[in-house]
Amino acid sequence: MESGDEDTPTAKRYWRILVCDDSPIERLALAHFLRRNGFKVDESADSESAIQLLQLRPVDLLILDLQMPGKDGFHVLAYLQKNRPGLPVILLSGMPINEIQDRIHLLPTRELPPLLIKPVDPAQLLELIDLELSGERPQMPRPQRGQE
Repeated sequence: MESGDEDTPTAKRYWRILVCDDSPIERLALAHFLRRNGFKVDESADSESAIQLLQLRPVDLLILDLQMPGKDGFHVLAYLQKNRPGLPVILLSGMPINEIQDRIHLLPTRELPPLLIKPVDPAQLLELIDLELSGERPQMPRPQRGQE
């Protein structure tokens, strides 16, 4: 995908993305890919530094690995649900789906942002980023109380 193509919705990006992943290779590769596609990118290797960056810098979208040592991505999600509920988030994980489902119930609100299973398809990620930042991603209806 070329960033110079003026006809694509991703042609000119001035958005700031925070990439939080404990794997330096995956984090650096993803950050490099996003920068090549015109995004401003900050990087974080753990949940604590991600939360600090979210408090100190303007961030338009967070790409978050769920499985990290210590406080994991669910810790960051809980923080966001309480403090930055409107921030678009895209989750990345190699964690088994049943473990992710079990952890959802520990969040303040029981909903997950879009989830991509590793290894991530770069074209699919760019498409999802565009949908998230444009506000065009269809929202799932929230369950009525008692229907959860």
